[in-house]
Amino acid sequence: MNRHLFKSISYYAMVIPMVIIMLLVGHARASETETAAAYTPEDCIECHRTDSEESGLQMSVETYEASVHGQEEITCLDCHTEVVDDDHQETEGSGAVDCSACHEQENRHGENGPDEQRPHCYDCHTRHNMLSKTDPASTVHADRLPTTCAGCHAAASGETGYFAWFPAFKIASHNKADFASAYEKDNCLGCHQGAGAHGESEPINDQNCYQCHLAPQAAGAMWGAMHPKADRHTQPTVFAAASIYQVFVVMGLVVLLGKFLNLVFDRSPGKR
Repeated sequence: MNRHLFKSISYYAMVIPMVIIMLLVGHARASETETAAAYTPEDCIECHRTDSEESGLQMSVETYEASVHGQEEITCLDCHTEVVDDDHQETEGSGAVDCSACHEQENRHGENGPDEQRPHCYDCHTRHNMLSKTDPASTVHADRLPTTCAGCHAAASGETGYFAWFPAFKIASHNKADFASAYEKDNCLGCHQGAGAHGESEPINDQNCYQCHLAPQAAGAMWGAMHPKADRHTQPTVFAAASIYQVFVVMGLVVLLGKFLNLVFDRSPGKR
């Protein structure tokens, strides 16, 4: 009798703690699920809408609703998956978005450079105003790409630099065998197509600039690189030309200064 009683006590001594642990774990998981479910897109908008006093990170709800994501009724939490409760305010990187979770295209932009300097998807497509590439208002529409690309590639887009006019000169003197093609300096897609951003091997439009300018056999054609850079090691010819150009600029300024000083002294009282 005592032996059976001892076995029963031992059995319950092992089972009861296990049941308690399981109940506690289940309660904790239920609490987490309840917390995550309670955090809604409306909570996000309440803090991050335009003119909100709750956060400095703000967005226009109307702009987002008109975007392709808004039209598909994709919510804040669908993209910002790590935001589940108020703790995200203290968690670094909790608002990060992984576009590849839905989009097949890879971000190949700047893949040969340091990871910390590579552009993100939103650098071209914006964060909350993503529009179809066929929409004239889209940042990736063909007509707006020169402005979008110039945001990072100012010199290559002819916005700045001593030799920003080189691409324009080379394209303007191009032998236009096919007048249906747009041989313009701001036709970024003509050469880069989709390879630069998403790594597509097939051209995404009918422009054929890439067939010559990005082909291995075209290396060094048309005075070297399409986008000149005054670098002593990679483009020594352009570097030499830029140096000579700067010398002439300095000489011109010296001449102008000399003429100005002569004019001033010629008009001084002692010369009269």
